[in-house]
Amino acid sequence: MPPVLTVAGSDSSGGAGIQADLKTMMANGVFGMSAITSLTAQNTTGVCDVQNAEPRVLAEQVDAVFEDIPPMAVKIGMVSSADLIETIAERLSAHQARNIVLDPVMVATSGAKLIDDDAVAALTSKLFPLATVITPNMPETEALLEQALQERSSADDAPAARLLSAGIRTEADMEMAGRTLAEHFGCAVLVKGGHGVKDANDVLVEPDGTATWFASPRIDNPNTHGTGCTLSSAIASHLALGETLPQAVRSAKDYLTGALAEQLDLGRGSGPMDHAWRWR
Repeated sequence: MPPVLTVAGSDSSGGAGIQADLKTMMANGVFGMSAITSLTAQNTTGVCDVQNAEPRVLAEQVDAVFEDIPPMAVKIGMVSSADLIETIAERLSAHQARNIVLDPVMVATSGAKLIDDDAVAALTSKLFPLATVITPNMPETEALLEQALQERSSADDAPAARLLSAGIRTEADMEMAGRTLAEHFGCAVLVKGGHGVKDANDVLVEPDGTATWFASPRIDNPNTHGTGCTLSSAIASHLALGETLPQAVRSAKDYLTGALAEQLDLGRGSGPMDHAWRWR
């Protein structure tokens, strides 16, 4: 059973964050471990309070895991502080971590920013270079595309600039955005289509320019709390199991589709999925 580490925040309602990551890892056949970046008080209706971990404590969590049970993959979730991001990058580099899956939780579905500008800069400059793959949703893809274009001055970026002004609307737009981000940040990019209107297709663009599409049916389920955490954790799990990146994405999407299809309905807001659906 390959060990996998999740570095993320705790969700007291159990639907996202560390709790969703560990459930996903167990369901996908790996041994889950955790380094907690923050404590949150939240439920299906929203987040009430957040307390970040001290950088020293986070570093010690990561070190304790690597020194005893070195993980074969690492998933990184929401980290809202630049200091914590730098701590994670430093410790993962020191331990030569591999198969790093980064879910860049930056922008809510509503479009609201979830982390400060200095944290975004630390995320893209410190952690993206270490990542095997990043998994932005549509709003996050647009935010990263804007940052990439601000940092570049190539005439070749004109099509991407026009795309940004009009918004990502089609599969061709998704692939173009993914190519721009993969080229600029030097890691594979999985642009998730879950915010699209008609389908839930995703595109994986690797640093060499290879693009792979993954078709999935859109599940009519309002309870989608923790989908990003679940998908990225499942990808990390399957990378640890020895699958290639495209294979791991396909396996992860199949697992997520099954968890949504069970139509679990808990709480008064957008509730969690059934992470144990394969055992029902």
